[in-house]
Amino acid sequence: MWNLWQSGFVRSLILYSALLPAVVAMLMVVAAYYKTRKYPSWRNIIWGAAILGGFLGGYALIYRDFSFPPRTVLSWLPWLALVGGIVVAIADRRKHPGWRYGARGMTASVSAWILLWPIVRQESVLAAFLAWLTVAGLWSVLWLALIPDKRDQKSTGATLFVGAVGLALVAPLSGSILLAQFGSALAVVLAVALVFSFLIRGSRWDSPSADVGVLILGALMVDLRFYAGASTVVMVWLLVSLAAGAGVASILQHRGSSSRWAVLTPGLISSLPMAVAGWMALQTYLVRGGGY
Repeated sequence: MWNLWQSGFVRSLILYSALLPAVVAMLMVVAAYYKTRKYPSWRNIIWGAAILGGFLGGYALIYRDFSFPPRTVLSWLPWLALVGGIVVAIADRRKHPGWRYGARGMTASVSAWILLWPIVRQESVLAAFLAWLTVAGLWSVLWLALIPDKRDQKSTGATLFVGAVGLALVAPLSGSILLAQFGSALAVVLAVALVFSFLIRGSRWDSPSADVGVLILGALMVDLRFYAGASTVVMVWLLVSLAAGAGVASILQHRGSSSRWAVLTPGLISSLPMAVAGWMALQTYLVRGGGY
């Protein structure tokens, strides 16, 4: 184990993809908590800020490209997360739920078009439209399923954590270490937010906090499918995992369950199809002969 740590490559992977994003997220949680002591109504935004800040911190260490206009698909990640997060947060302040649903659908649609543009511009108009419609539709529907209302979104956070861990495991098997690092950074900051939200009595995740997680994870999944070349079967199981977590969370919500186990159960259930996705990715990797 010590010899493994001596490797500069392994050490940088652990530091940049896990430890430092976790530190950034923890510092943001602590700072925001004390800053909002006089304004308790603002305390729910802590988690979204920690997730976004921690992920952007990890991105800065891993990829270091904040150019504008973005030069690559991965260069769009921080801008989509930041701008999209602000848009859905503003819409969430509106009383009518149509604003929230519309903002999420619009954000998913615009993000899908931006991420797919290098591919769809080489296709016919019909093929490009169908590809965009499929991605935007799945993204929007899954977003709605994961965050159907303004309830406490900790259970959604648990499902997103499993999704990020699954992506971090599947991505290197599909040939992308970078996406694995981004997935790891997202998983770590989600874990930090979940742990601290349990420790701080009476805290709850508001919808924008979970929105940020859905937005980042969705963008990474688009990159995984269309640029890392993950198989359709693997992507289907990843989507099934998230849908399963959303379904279980909805059932528990209707039953009025609010214990910590009820919060974690959606994540535990979603880990089962996520394990299948990992197994399928491993089989595909072995069939291809392994290696990069």
